[in-house]
Amino acid sequence: MRNIFKYIPMVTLGQILGTVVGFPLLIFLVNLFYYSNKYNDDAELYYKEYMNNSYDIEVAMPEEKSKYYIENVDKDVITSETFRERIDNNYFSNPRGLFLPFYSVEYKKYFNIMCFLGANLMHWPYNRKVILTVNRDDMNNPAYGTKENPVPVLKDIGVDESIRDNDQDYDKAYMDSFYRENVIRYLKYKMPKSEFKRRFKNK
Repeated sequence: MRNIFKYIPMVTLGQILGTVVGFPLLIFLVNLFYYSNKYNDDAELYYKEYMNNSYDIEVAMPEEKSKYYIENVDKDVITSETFRERIDNNYFSNPRGLFLPFYSVEYKKYFNIMCFLGANLMHWPYNRKVILTVNRDDMNNPAYGTKENPVPVLKDIGVDESIRDNDQDYDKAYMDSFYRENVIRYLKYKMPKSEFKRRFKNK
């Protein structure tokens, strides 16, 4: 048994060791040093501050084919994004965000309705009046509201009818939970680390 390796070519032995030891070790190190620091993992400590600094506005959403939806005029616009938390074989297990960026004539700003909790939880509110919950700092910051950096919208409710099944828009407990979880995921996965640090940690 001790001399079994003398019958295995060195190249083959190297391939075996690389497959059995090297590749798993590489994945472990990437997960440890890259993915463990990729997102704002302490977002749950600051979501209340973000929510408490928010307010509601009413907006008339454009029709579905309107040029005011950025994706209708710019095919390169991102309308969905998957956030990799680790290297594994199940890409679909990673968190995902869906986005609806549009221009508001009333506010002369670009907004981006974001949902990080699954596509089945809401319908896009085309051609409806909606109440959008926006953050005051985002609205007052001239760096937000542009086509390249729309104001994030993390809760929207239909005015005349619910944009969610079973009238969930008007279920306060449900919408409070939805908004809280959506804000946490936005802060964790989507807000740039430099901005997250500036707005919540460097005070």
